[in-house]
Amino acid sequence: MGDRLLKIILYRNRYSDTFVMLLCLLLALIPLESSVDNQLTNMLKITLTVYAIARSLNAVLSVAQGTELSIEPMGVGVTLAPGQILDPLNDLIEQFSTVLLMASASLGIQKILLPLGDIPWFRWGLMVLTAVALLVALWPKKPIHWQTRFFNLVLILTLLRLAIPLTVLTSNQLQLWLEQDRQDAIAVLQATQQQIAEIQPDMEATERPWYQGIADNLDIKAKLRSVELRAEEAINAAIYLFAEFVLIMLIIPIGFLFIAWRLVGNIIGNRSAN
Repeated sequence: MGDRLLKIILYRNRYSDTFVMLLCLLLALIPLESSVDNQLTNMLKITLTVYAIARSLNAVLSVAQGTELSIEPMGVGVTLAPGQILDPLNDLIEQFSTVLLMASASLGIQKILLPLGDIPWFRWGLMVLTAVALLVALWPKKPIHWQTRFFNLVLILTLLRLAIPLTVLTSNQLQLWLEQDRQDAIAVLQATQQQIAEIQPDMEATERPWYQGIADNLDIKAKLRSVELRAEEAINAAIYLFAEFVLIMLIIPIGFLFIAWRLVGNIIGNRSAN
């Protein structure tokens, strides 16, 4: 009974090993760079575009923060400091810009590493190793330790070759799903930058007779209130973009690496136990 059970297990391992090696051989024949390079380039362009917008907004906010506005209705002086309103937004945009810079660096590294999986000698070497592992799996009197070594080596190399393409495809698809929300958030940031820039000339005109400046002073107060409301919307938009890029550029790549590591560890552990 024990010998029969052992034979059944060996046959099952042979069939499963054969199927896995055939799949690895098929994947080795497929060039991956041409399939995902356009998506990776598009993701990099989006990240750099948003980074430029964030830096432009940060520059406008920095100028506005250093400005104080004196209003003198009926001869009574009142000082307004727009920087107090814009300070939380400016701090968030600075942190967001840092995240975008790190995301751009991450995408640049992926773009450098992606072609390595399609180097001819690497692909041909992987094909040869896969073919040898396939023959060993089909060999009735195979040495178990050699079969395990070839199987594990081919599987690890295949997973390493697929890691970046799978990460890019998943991240790009998620960016496509979130495109409308991202565009809305970017539009809010651009509108905030424009609105803050428009009130800069008014802030500089602080010396006006009271009979000429009452209407302007009321208008400036209204504009500052509008800027405050716009800043709150910009904070929500920046938080959304912050979360999106952290998810796409940080959590997803780390998640794929973790899954690949656990998958390889479980397969190697299970085969070693057998």
